[in-house]
Amino acid sequence: MHPIALVIGSLAVRWYGVMIAASIAISITVVYFESRRQGINTDDVLDLAIVAVIGGILGARIGWILTSPDVLWYLAHPLRILAIWEGGLSYFGGILGGVIAAHFMVRRRRMGFWRMADIVAPLLALSFGIGKIGCWLNGCCGGTTTTSWLGVIFTNPLSECDLLNQRIWPAQLFNSASGFLAFAVLFWVVRKRKHFDGQVFIWYLYLYGTTSFVVEFFRYIPVHVAGLTPNQWTDVTIIAAGTIASLILRRRPVVSPAPSQQSETLDETTQDTGESDA
Repeated sequence: MHPIALVIGSLAVRWYGVMIAASIAISITVVYFESRRQGINTDDVLDLAIVAVIGGILGARIGWILTSPDVLWYLAHPLRILAIWEGGLSYFGGILGGVIAAHFMVRRRRMGFWRMADIVAPLLALSFGIGKIGCWLNGCCGGTTTTSWLGVIFTNPLSECDLLNQRIWPAQLFNSASGFLAFAVLFWVVRKRKHFDGQVFIWYLYLYGTTSFVVEFFRYIPVHVAGLTPNQWTDVTIIAAGTIASLILRRRPVVSPAPSQQSETLDETTQDTGESDA
Protein backbone atom coordinates (compact mmCIF):
# COMPACT_ATOMS: atom_id res chain seq x y z
CA MET A 1 0.00 0.00 0.00
CA HIS A 2 1.11 3.57 -0.65
CA PRO A 3 0.59 5.72 2.46
CA ILE A 4 0.97 9.07 0.66
CA ALA A 5 -2.22 10.50 -0.85
CA LEU A 6 -0.65 13.60 -2.41
CA VAL A 7 2.31 15.91 -2.03
CA ILE A 8 1.90 19.69 -1.80
CA GLY A 9 5.32 21.29 -1.95
CA SER A 10 7.26 19.82 0.95
CA LEU A 11 4.10 18.61 2.67
CA ALA A 12 3.19 14.95 2.20
CA VAL A 13 -0.47 14.27 2.98
CA ARG A 14 -1.03 10.69 4.10
CA TRP A 15 -4.14 8.65 3.40
CA TYR A 16 -4.45 8.21 7.15
CA GLY A 17 -5.14 11.92 7.60
CA VAL A 18 -7.50 11.97 4.63
CA MET A 19 -9.58 9.14 6.09
CA ILE A 20 -9.70 10.79 9.51
CA ALA A 21 -10.89 14.04 7.92
CA ALA A 22 -13.52 12.17 5.90
CA SER A 23 -14.83 10.36 8.98
CA ILE A 24 -15.12 13.65 10.89
CA ALA A 25 -16.98 15.35 8.03
CA ILE A 26 -19.42 12.45 7.60
CA SER A 27 -20.05 12.16 11.34
CA ILE A 28 -20.75 15.87 11.82
CA THR A 29 -23.15 15.86 8.86
CA VAL A 30 -25.13 12.86 10.13
CA VAL A 31 -25.22 14.17 13.72
CA TYR A 32 -26.47 17.53 12.44
CA PHE A 33 -29.44 16.08 10.55
CA GLU A 34 -30.27 13.53 13.28
CA SER A 35 -30.25 16.28 15.92
CA ARG A 36 -32.51 18.45 13.77
CA ARG A 37 -34.87 15.50 13.36
CA GLN A 38 -35.06 15.16 17.14
CA GLY A 39 -35.70 18.87 17.62
CA ILE A 40 -32.34 19.70 19.18
CA ASN A 41 -30.83 23.13 18.58
CA THR A 42 -28.51 22.62 15.61
CA ASP A 43 -26.34 25.63 16.46
CA ASP A 44 -25.52 24.00 19.79
CA VAL A 45 -24.82 20.74 17.99
CA LEU A 46 -22.32 22.35 15.60
CA ASP A 47 -20.58 24.10 18.51
CA LEU A 48 -20.47 20.77 20.33
CA ALA A 49 -19.01 19.05 17.26
CA ILE A 50 -16.19 21.59 16.96
CA VAL A 51 -15.27 21.27 20.63
CA ALA A 52 -15.48 17.45 20.55
CA VAL A 53 -13.32 17.20 17.40
CA ILE A 54 -10.63 19.43 18.90
CA GLY A 55 -10.70 17.51 22.17
CA GLY A 56 -10.71 14.21 20.31
CA ILE A 57 -7.70 15.05 18.17
CA LEU A 58 -5.73 16.30 21.18
CA GLY A 59 -6.68 13.24 23.21
CA ALA A 60 -5.84 10.87 20.36
CA ARG A 61 -2.43 12.41 19.77
CA ILE A 62 -1.52 12.67 23.47
CA GLY A 63 -2.72 9.13 24.12
CA TRP A 64 -0.63 7.74 21.27
CA ILE A 65 2.52 9.62 22.28
CA LEU A 66 2.25 8.61 25.95
CA THR A 67 2.07 4.93 24.95
CA SER A 68 4.68 5.19 22.20
CA PRO A 69 8.21 3.83 22.69
CA ASP A 70 9.37 7.15 21.17
CA VAL A 71 7.76 9.30 23.86
CA LEU A 72 11.12 10.74 24.97
CA TRP A 73 11.95 11.70 21.38
CA TYR A 74 8.66 13.59 21.07
CA LEU A 75 9.32 15.40 24.35
CA ALA A 76 12.66 16.50 22.92
CA HIS A 77 10.97 17.57 19.64
CA PRO A 78 7.63 19.02 20.82
CA LEU A 79 6.72 20.51 17.43
CA ARG A 80 6.56 16.99 15.98
CA ILE A 81 3.69 16.31 18.35
CA LEU A 82 1.52 18.46 16.08
CA ALA A 83 2.31 16.39 12.97
CA ILE A 84 -0.87 14.34 13.12
CA TRP A 85 -0.94 13.97 9.33
CA GLU A 86 1.97 11.55 9.66
CA GLY A 87 -0.20 9.14 11.65
CA GLY A 88 0.03 8.20 15.29
CA LEU A 89 -3.40 8.64 16.90
CA SER A 90 -4.90 6.60 19.71
CA TYR A 91 -8.55 5.75 19.07
CA PHE A 92 -9.38 5.33 22.75
CA GLY A 93 -7.46 8.53 23.56
CA GLY A 94 -9.55 10.31 20.94
CA ILE A 95 -12.80 9.02 22.42
CA LEU A 96 -11.72 10.03 25.92
CA GLY A 97 -10.59 13.49 24.84
CA GLY A 98 -13.74 14.06 22.80
CA VAL A 99 -16.04 12.92 25.61
CA ILE A 100 -14.32 15.15 28.18
CA ALA A 101 -14.49 18.19 25.89
CA ALA A 102 -18.09 17.46 24.90
CA HIS A 103 -19.12 17.00 28.53
CA PHE A 104 -18.26 20.60 29.39
CA MET A 105 -20.09 21.95 26.33
CA VAL A 106 -23.16 19.80 26.97
CA ARG A 107 -23.38 20.97 30.57
CA ARG A 108 -22.90 24.58 29.51
CA ARG A 109 -25.69 24.39 26.91
CA ARG A 110 -27.87 22.01 28.99
CA MET A 111 -28.25 19.62 26.07
CA GLY A 112 -28.46 16.32 27.95
CA PHE A 113 -25.19 14.39 27.89
CA TRP A 114 -26.55 10.85 27.47
CA ARG A 115 -29.08 11.88 24.84
CA MET A 116 -26.30 13.40 22.75
CA ALA A 117 -24.08 10.37 23.45
CA ASP A 118 -26.77 8.13 21.94
CA ILE A 119 -26.83 10.25 18.78
CA VAL A 120 -23.06 10.22 18.43
CA ALA A 121 -22.45 6.54 19.34
CA PRO A 122 -23.21 4.99 15.91
CA LEU A 123 -20.98 7.61 14.27
CA LEU A 124 -18.09 6.70 16.58
CA ALA A 125 -18.32 3.17 15.22
CA LEU A 126 -18.57 4.42 11.63
CA SER A 127 -15.57 6.71 12.13
CA PHE A 128 -13.60 3.78 13.51
CA GLY A 129 -14.39 1.74 10.41
CA ILE A 130 -13.32 4.55 8.08
CA GLY A 131 -10.26 5.42 10.14
CA LYS A 132 -8.98 1.86 10.09
CA ILE A 133 -9.00 1.95 6.30
CA GLY A 134 -6.58 4.82 6.75
CA CYS A 135 -4.47 2.59 8.99
CA TRP A 136 -4.53 -0.06 6.26
CA LEU A 137 -3.28 2.40 3.66
CA ASN A 138 -0.73 3.79 6.10
CA GLY A 139 0.52 0.33 7.10
CA CYS A 140 0.23 0.90 10.84
CA CYS A 141 -1.70 -1.26 13.35
CA GLY A 142 -0.83 -4.40 11.38
CA GLY A 143 -1.13 -8.04 12.30
CA THR A 144 1.18 -10.86 13.24
CA THR A 145 2.83 -13.12 10.68
CA THR A 146 0.68 -15.84 9.12
CA THR A 147 0.67 -18.42 6.36
CA SER A 148 -3.04 -17.96 5.69
CA TRP A 149 -4.28 -16.97 2.25
CA LEU A 150 -5.82 -13.94 3.98
CA GLY A 151 -2.34 -12.66 4.76
CA VAL A 152 -0.97 -9.57 3.05
CA ILE A 153 2.57 -8.28 2.44
CA PHE A 154 3.55 -4.63 2.86
CA THR A 155 6.60 -3.79 0.75
CA ASN A 156 6.56 0.02 0.50
CA PRO A 157 9.44 1.45 2.57
CA LEU A 158 7.29 4.52 3.34
CA SER A 159 4.75 2.29 5.04
CA GLU A 160 4.43 2.35 8.83
CA CYS A 161 4.28 -1.45 8.88
CA ASP A 162 6.46 -3.04 11.58
CA LEU A 163 6.85 -6.28 9.60
CA LEU A 164 7.75 -5.21 6.06
CA ASN A 165 8.03 -7.91 3.39
CA GLN A 166 6.38 -10.51 5.60
CA ARG A 167 2.94 -12.05 5.23
CA ILE A 168 0.76 -10.73 8.06
CA TRP A 169 -2.87 -10.71 9.11
CA PRO A 170 -4.81 -7.68 7.75
CA ALA A 171 -5.79 -6.68 11.29
CA GLN A 172 -6.68 -3.15 10.14
CA LEU A 173 -9.38 -4.53 7.85
CA PHE A 174 -10.69 -6.77 10.64
CA ASN A 175 -11.03 -3.65 12.81
CA SER A 176 -12.62 -1.71 9.97
CA ALA A 177 -15.21 -4.41 9.32
CA SER A 178 -16.04 -4.54 13.04
CA GLY A 179 -16.59 -0.78 13.03
CA PHE A 180 -19.01 -0.92 10.09
CA LEU A 181 -20.83 -3.88 11.66
CA ALA A 182 -21.16 -2.05 15.00
CA PHE A 183 -22.50 1.02 13.16
CA ALA A 184 -25.18 -1.07 11.43
CA VAL A 185 -26.28 -2.71 14.68
CA LEU A 186 -26.37 0.58 16.61
CA PHE A 187 -28.03 2.68 13.92
CA TRP A 188 -30.64 0.27 12.61
CA VAL A 189 -31.32 -1.97 15.61
CA VAL A 190 -30.36 -0.60 19.03
CA ARG A 191 -31.25 3.03 18.27
CA LYS A 192 -34.83 2.10 17.37
CA ARG A 193 -35.33 -0.03 20.47
CA LYS A 194 -33.74 2.06 23.21
CA HIS A 195 -35.50 2.27 26.57
CA PHE A 196 -33.36 4.84 28.36
CA ASP A 197 -30.93 7.61 27.47
CA GLY A 198 -27.40 6.28 27.21
CA GLN A 199 -28.41 2.81 26.06
CA VAL A 200 -27.09 3.22 22.50
CA PHE A 201 -23.76 4.54 23.78
CA ILE A 202 -23.49 1.66 26.25
CA TRP A 203 -24.07 -0.85 23.44
CA TYR A 204 -21.34 0.92 21.51
CA LEU A 205 -18.99 0.26 24.43
CA TYR A 206 -20.01 -3.42 24.44
CA LEU A 207 -19.55 -3.86 20.69
CA TYR A 208 -16.30 -1.93 20.44
CA GLY A 209 -14.78 -3.59 23.51
CA THR A 210 -15.72 -7.10 22.38
CA THR A 211 -14.64 -6.83 18.74
CA SER A 212 -11.44 -4.96 19.58
CA PHE A 213 -10.55 -7.61 22.17
CA VAL A 214 -10.88 -10.36 19.55
CA VAL A 215 -8.97 -8.54 16.79
CA GLU A 216 -6.09 -7.86 19.18
CA PHE A 217 -5.19 -11.56 18.99
CA PHE A 218 -4.32 -11.00 15.32
CA ARG A 219 -2.35 -7.76 15.83
CA TYR A 220 1.39 -7.42 16.19
CA ILE A 221 1.71 -6.13 19.76
CA PRO A 222 5.05 -7.05 21.37
CA VAL A 223 4.00 -5.92 24.85
CA HIS A 224 1.73 -8.21 26.90
CA VAL A 225 0.57 -8.00 30.49
CA ALA A 226 -0.69 -11.23 32.09
CA GLY A 227 -1.15 -12.73 28.63
CA LEU A 228 -3.14 -9.81 27.20
CA THR A 229 -2.14 -6.68 25.29
CA PRO A 230 -2.61 -3.24 26.89
CA ASN A 231 -5.47 -2.61 24.44
CA GLN A 232 -7.22 -5.79 25.56
CA TRP A 233 -7.06 -4.68 29.17
CA THR A 234 -8.53 -1.38 28.02
CA ASP A 235 -11.29 -3.28 26.22
CA VAL A 236 -12.10 -5.20 29.41
CA THR A 237 -12.30 -1.89 31.28
CA ILE A 238 -14.59 -0.42 28.61
CA ILE A 239 -16.99 -3.38 28.81
CA ALA A 240 -17.01 -3.19 32.62
CA ALA A 241 -17.70 0.56 32.48
CA GLY A 242 -20.59 -0.07 30.09
CA THR A 243 -22.07 -2.66 32.44
CA ILE A 244 -21.88 -0.31 35.43
CA ALA A 245 -23.36 2.58 33.43
CA SER A 246 -26.21 0.33 32.25
CA LEU A 247 -27.15 -0.60 35.82
CA ILE A 248 -27.28 3.09 36.76
CA LEU A 249 -28.92 4.60 33.69
CA ARG A 250 -31.64 2.00 33.13
CA ARG A 251 -33.36 3.34 36.25
CA ARG A 252 -33.77 6.74 34.63
CA PRO A 253 -36.57 7.59 32.20
CA VAL A 254 -35.91 8.66 28.64
CA VAL A 255 -35.39 12.42 28.55
CA SER A 256 -37.32 14.21 25.81
CA PRO A 257 -35.12 16.50 23.72
CA ALA A 258 -35.45 20.23 24.31
CA PRO A 259 -37.17 22.07 21.45
CA SER A 260 -34.87 23.85 19.06
CA GLN A 261 -34.93 27.62 18.55
CA GLN A 262 -36.47 27.05 15.13
CA SER A 263 -39.36 25.11 16.69
CA GLU A 264 -39.88 27.74 19.40
CA THR A 265 -40.01 30.50 16.80
CA LEU A 266 -42.55 28.54 14.73
CA ASP A 267 -44.75 27.91 17.81
CA GLU A 268 -44.70 31.60 18.75
CA THR A 269 -45.60 32.61 15.20
CA THR A 270 -48.50 30.14 15.12
CA GLN A 271 -49.76 31.37 18.49
CA ASP A 272 -49.61 35.02 17.41
CA THR A 273 -51.48 34.17 14.23
CA GLY A 274 -54.16 32.37 16.20
CA GLU A 275 -54.62 35.34 18.54
CA SER A 276 -54.86 37.72 15.61
CA ASP A 277 -57.56 35.59 13.98
CA ALA A 278 -59.48 35.51 17.25
